[in-house]
Amino acid sequence: MNGISIGPIAFDIERFAFVVAALIFMSVFHVMTIPQARRGIDLRRWAIPAALSWLVAARTGFVLQHWAVFLEHPLDMLKLWQGGISVGAGFLGLGVLTLFLLVRREAVVAPIMGAAFVGWLAGELVLRSQEQQAGAQTTLPETAFPHMAGEPVRLDERQGTPLVLNLWASWCPPCRREMPMMMDVADRIEGAELVFANQGETEQRIATFLKNLDEDGEHVSLDPTSSLMTRFNAMGLPTTLFFDASGTLRDAHFGEISRAELLSQIATLQSAAPQADADRASQPTNQGDF
Repeated sequence: MNGISIGPIAFDIERFAFVVAALIFMSVFHVMTIPQARRGIDLRRWAIPAALSWLVAARTGFVLQHWAVFLEHPLDMLKLWQGGISVGAGFLGLGVLTLFLLVRREAVVAPIMGAAFVGWLAGELVLRSQEQQAGAQTTLPETAFPHMAGEPVRLDERQGTPLVLNLWASWCPPCRREMPMMMDVADRIEGAELVFANQGETEQRIATFLKNLDEDGEHVSLDPTSSLMTRFNAMGLPTTLFFDASGTLRDAHFGEISRAELLSQIATLQSAAPQADADRASQPTNQGDF
């Protein structure tokens, strides 16, 4: 699963990599400026401005990449807890700051760039070292799940349509925050299906929650035993799983997801769908002997 846990605290792997990179940056910067600090030269005052220049530029780059989405929902630009940064844009912003410092002849450029490189390397190592947990499945189960709006549904019967599977519960604050946005996307999107699989709650409790949201159960399935969390080794809720048209897991997002990230992942699944269809069509079929 795309996450990591430390005791009772669970992180999305990308957020965890960001936290590690930030801590490494601060630590390395502190160590590299020890000689100047001993001589009474205060270079450490630039640590926070350097970190902020990277963060602001990284967030701005991500917003610009998904400008059409943020233009319709401008307040989403401020929802940093949902994630969404552009690493390249972040280093561009840091580069602008270092040019400014060079012009001022500040002797802090080397510590900033050295600490930034080590921080980036640490973040990359975290991302690359996180492998899929042992026992996790990558395909949808051949199981019929109860549905709030009708007959039980088989999630594995894709019929050439990608699937976004959201694992949620009404007691989960991030689930409640992201649900209206995700329901809106589910109602509008074409060429993909969104299913909200409730984990472990009764039909009555789910119905009450949906009524309070003024939503119907059109996209909601029930998983009373939380079997999907077990199957995909979900570390917590919400977890959003992205399956291609063949029903194979392609990506996973742990924690609250932004509209921009959700739409970007759906677009990736949709762009891969024609290739999946072509691969299936090219497979030989056993016609039998005549």
